Amino acid sequence: MAEDPEVQRKIYQLLREIGEYSDLEALAVVNREGMKISFFAKQDANADLLSAISAAILSTGEQAVSINEHGGLLEVLVRGEHGFTILTNAGDYILIGTSLELNAMGLTIRVLRKYATKLKDIICGECLDDMGPISPE
Repeated sequence: MAEDPEVQRKIYQLLREIGEYSDLEALAVVNREGMKISFFAKQDANADLLSAISAAILSTGEQAVSINEHGGLLEVLVRGEHGFTILTNAGDYILIGTSLELNAMGLTIRVLRKYATKLKDIICGECLDDMGPISPE
């Protein structure tokens, strides 16, 4: 679904919108193997590097929540002295944001959670027709 040009256009528009409403410098949507689906940056950023590290970070996060019995992984936050990177679960995909602005971290988490739901709707909008009801009527 994410390979469809219209879906990719919508994903890119979503990333631009997130960039307008947050202090995130770079945003990406990747699959669970770290392959880039879409990327948006306000300034120079390495899209391939951001995408590639996501798979390793996601794997570590999934192991941590599993070992500690925290349930399903919602997001992974990596914070440094001068910024942070957050990976948010978006179904079969991951929404990644990176920022140098530490003061807005809580707001950024809420924004990414909201947009992860929108991302799932964009990517799998056509999937809903293929899915049957949870229980037969």
